[in-house]
Amino acid sequence: MLVQRLPSAQQEEFRETFQLIDASGDGLISLLELKRVMNSIGETKSDTELLAMIENSADPELAGRDEMNLQDFMGIMAEAEFYHLFRDIFSSLDTNDSGFVKARELDQVLSGVRDLISDDHRSIIDVEDKDMLIDYEQFSRMLLGTTLV
Repeated sequence: MLVQRLPSAQQEEFRETFQLIDASGDGLISLLELKRVMNSIGETKSDTELLAMIENSADPELAGRDEMNLQDFMGIMAEAEFYHLFRDIFSSLDTNDSGFVKARELDQVLSGVRDLISDDHRSIIDVEDKDMLIDYEQFSRMLLGTTLV
């Protein structure tokens, strides 16, 4: 779902990155290939940590794998991209660093970008109480068009 929301240029960049990491050219990023790229960017991770990264990215039915395909990689990259984007936006709105923003303030800020976030034109802040405090998890759910819990 998130991959489809990335601009096509960014999707292509992630595909090219996948191909660079996939040194063997077999269409899969192995544990060894992932370890090499992590070390090259100064991230030292144990095999256990890297396996967890691969397993968490994959289809749950394929748990226990020690490699990831392009689709898995694209999912990880899209998730990371949106996480950082949403975290930055939320942090800029949470000027008191309280971990919360008011629904009213969020609705006002997002009114200019609403069409980019959702196909429909109604408010993404679909709550009665505009003074309701919204945390990061609720914020990210709203931006993705899922319901609040």
